[in-house]
Amino acid sequence: MKNLSKPLVALKVLFAIFIFVTSLTAFAQDTPRCSNAEPTYINRMPGFYISDCKNSDYNDAEFVYYVQGKALKINKGGKYYDVSYRKSESETKKFSSAQINQNYFNAVLEIKGTALDDKKSLFSASIDGKEVYLKVHTAANSSDASSYRIEVVEVAAMKQNIAINLREAIERDGKAALYGILFDVGKSDIKPESAEALKQITDYLNANPTVNIIVVGHTDNTGTYAGNITLSKTRAESIKNYLINTSKIAASRLMAEGVGQLCPVTTNNTEDGRKQNRRVEIVKQ
Repeated sequence: MKNLSKPLVALKVLFAIFIFVTSLTAFAQDTPRCSNAEPTYINRMPGFYISDCKNSDYNDAEFVYYVQGKALKINKGGKYYDVSYRKSESETKKFSSAQINQNYFNAVLEIKGTALDDKKSLFSASIDGKEVYLKVHTAANSSDASSYRIEVVEVAAMKQNIAINLREAIERDGKAALYGILFDVGKSDIKPESAEALKQITDYLNANPTVNIIVVGHTDNTGTYAGNITLSKTRAESIKNYLINTSKIAASRLMAEGVGQLCPVTTNNTEDGRKQNRRVEIVKQ
């Protein structure tokens, strides 16, 4: 019995080591560079590991979603998470696409968030004082989803690393383009994260009291020509009104115009190109 006990103990130790290593392997399936890719307030479906991630400190994300069959778009900028999950080969449970979406929906409801679309794939909520948008991407009508992906935006103003010297640009070119004045799709209300760019205009005008400017709105070519002309003009008017009412700039120094899609700086065939074409220009009168 004494001789048998040693192999038995050794076997138990080996088995314990095997279980420990196996559990470590299962836990360590996440792609190493994505070990901290998930927002701390969101967990994942059981049996799934992180296969890829494309996070950034700031990104301007466009979400397309459907309400009663109508396609809608919303743009949000801030800290950005893009995390892809894949089901472990050892996971025998089946999770449908609808089940994955419903799980996220239930979790969002618990913190008094809301679903924005009919498919329960795009959600908004206030988390830790942050305005958060969550998009869940699943395969259409899958009864056994092997993977899914989430995008999360914690809405915040971008940290401005590059400063445009308006005075130098206007003296050199007669105008300066600004990309930090933001609006929701199809709207002319200035978003709060535009404050830094608006301050640049205010500071320039205060430092150059004899200069009068034209605020010119530009769009990409999405939508109708007439609609883009109107939208660009109303956005320019919003900026003009902000400068008058908030920055206390004399109305006589300001004009507002909109040229829609007439003056692109690059192609409208790519999303990056369309972003560059959506801008505000400050033109010296």
